[in-house]
Amino acid sequence: MFFLRQVLLCLMVVALLTGCSSIGSIGKFSTVVVDAGHGGIDRGARAYDGSYEKNYTLDVTKRLEKKLKARGYHVIMTRKGDYFVPLADRAATSNKQWGAIFVSIHFNDTRRRAAQGVETYYYASRSYPLAARIQQEIARYSTNRGVKRARFHVLRNNTKPAALVELGFLSNPQELRRIKSAGYRDKLAEAVARGISRSAR
Repeated sequence: MFFLRQVLLCLMVVALLTGCSSIGSIGKFSTVVVDAGHGGIDRGARAYDGSYEKNYTLDVTKRLEKKLKARGYHVIMTRKGDYFVPLADRAATSNKQWGAIFVSIHFNDTRRRAAQGVETYYYASRSYPLAARIQQEIARYSTNRGVKRARFHVLRNNTKPAALVELGFLSNPQELRRIKSAGYRDKLAEAVARGISRSAR
């Protein structure tokens, strides 16, 4: 009996360390709706150097699209260029798909220049595994600000598992230097792709 308790205790510790038991999965899906935040007249956050969020989100989503297609997923982009797409249309694009998930890419900013790190948001409980898996992967490259629940329009009006990812602070000079690197943005896109793939397990 003592031996059995020890084995069970060890298994619990392993599960906690790996996060497998608490995160779970969102099941099978074949389509990923990739949403580049902002665009066109909606420039998004203004970076420390005057550049705009909309350009960084578009670049990362284009990289993410290629990586997901290489993994065998069908990818639908809510925007492929620098133009405005209403929030309702973004959610509607996702809701029309069968066997799909939705991932929205953003970058953060704040008046507090020292703020840094990555965070992932979800709304419905069915979306938590997707958000948590993505956060696990992107946190390899910056401060882990965690997984949070929020009522963003594209999340609360989405009938599919949906996550909104904040990939760093444009208002932080040091973090912005990394974000401006094409190589770093590619790493972020790869991390999001890994998290998406892992959420289906």
